[in-house]
Amino acid sequence: MSLPFKTKQECLIGSATFAVVAVGYVIYKKWNNTSDSSTPSYLLSEGIAKYVHQENVKPPLPPIVQSLLANAHLCYLSTSDMELRSSHLSLMRFTYLSQDEVIILSTSRNTKKFDLLKKQRGVALLVHDFGSNSPASGTYSITLNGDCSIVEDTKDLVRYRKAHLDHNPDYPQFIVGDDIAILCVNVQSARICDINDNVKKWNVHHT
Repeated sequence: MSLPFKTKQECLIGSATFAVVAVGYVIYKKWNNTSDSSTPSYLLSEGIAKYVHQENVKPPLPPIVQSLLANAHLCYLSTSDMELRSSHLSLMRFTYLSQDEVIILSTSRNTKKFDLLKKQRGVALLVHDFGSNSPASGTYSITLNGDCSIVEDTKDLVRYRKAHLDHNPDYPQFIVGDDIAILCVNVQSARICDINDNVKKWNVHHT
């Protein structure tokens, strides 16, 4: 599925719309330094407690981002058509490989986004996990920026395609086939936003 934005104004409106997220009462109380006996234990862990009070988070990816990526399946992929001066937005199924810290996507080679990805490396991904049992469910909107490459190495191609299919077993039509390209995104930076517009920033170069 692809949703093209033809003007900068439409692009900004679309980005703002997707950035609006829902947050639960428990999270609200946590961010306002209050407590409740029903507060989930993961919010009281040392790692998360340390994370929520930081504006800039150092590598590796924050635990809340890793949790969301490990449990989510859908994201929005943004690419740019520099010739037409327009943006292109696609709804994608993805897989996060924690051992490689990369995000795997797949696409038919007969698509506009594939043509654009042959000309560019930088992409943006918007991830929000609604309605799952993930600790991050319904809590954060995360925008990831990174370098996207078309996987050509045979060994990586087989391994990434298998991992992607294992994570999305009901959608082989989008993953398996000679005309289906496997994409690999190396995340370079992230912006993690809650419903109160509190933003945490992460960058791979911050050590």
